[in-house]
Amino acid sequence: MKIINIAGLIAAAVAIATSGSPVSAADLNNPHGGSIKDEGYSAAPVMRAPAGPCYMRGDVGYSWSRAPGSASWPVTNSTTDNTTTPATVTYAYAGDTVTDTKLGNSWFGGVGLGCGSGSRGIRGEVMFNQTGWRNFQGTPLDYNPIVIGTPSTPITDPIHTSVKSTTLMFNGYKDLGSYRGFTPYLGAGVGVAYNKTSDVYFTGNPALTNTIEGASRLSLAWSLMAGVGYQLSERAILDVGYRYMDYGKAESGRVDNTGAVNPALKINDLTAHEFKVGLRYHFGASDAVASYQPLK
Repeated sequence: MKIINIAGLIAAAVAIATSGSPVSAADLNNPHGGSIKDEGYSAAPVMRAPAGPCYMRGDVGYSWSRAPGSASWPVTNSTTDNTTTPATVTYAYAGDTVTDTKLGNSWFGGVGLGCGSGSRGIRGEVMFNQTGWRNFQGTPLDYNPIVIGTPSTPITDPIHTSVKSTTLMFNGYKDLGSYRGFTPYLGAGVGVAYNKTSDVYFTGNPALTNTIEGASRLSLAWSLMAGVGYQLSERAILDVGYRYMDYGKAESGRVDNTGAVNPALKINDLTAHEFKVGLRYHFGASDAVASYQPLK
């Protein structure tokens, strides 16, 4: 009986070894079902990291400035009476209103980092942006020192400077769903603006030929945003958007090129309509996924 059992086992082994349908590891590990080699896939998996929730981004855009909400430069006029001994000088404060204000346009750019929740469509990011110099112009009240007995004609005297802004913003977004690769969104941001002015100078008034030094100041900044992202690839998203930006306030220095102290020019409500184009690139997820590549 033992000999017959052994002989039967040997015969069965020979039959399996010589059969035309061998069993291989590829048959057991094919994620597509059946044999990998039958479907033209490689047996060795390729490990890839899918897009993760965090990303880096870069933007460029153009800023159309609105006229500043207000600007001020105090004017005090003097009256000199040489008919008295000694001569007397009196001063009269005229006011500080600057009218007909204009702020030029400029290009801007920025870089940032962000993370989001794909299931909720909520994203948050930190962005660093910088604008170019934007020319400012306005008309202060007439500065017109009077000397009694000397003809005097008030002269309109435009005031000029330039403003450059650097911002650090904390932005939040809500993605509104995806449609054929397009994902519209709404957003808002808050942060700080570092507004720098160039030298202040006047044109048209021979009584004001000196230039006042520029200065820098920090100011609260905020923004409202809307746009759309387009999925270029698994990790890359083209971002086209609009932003209403409030850069806060800017202010000049007070010392002029002769060392004399002057009033400071103050510019309030630096706002702009801005359009930007950017690229968001997502980092890979921490867990790699195995995929099988087609045989060549």
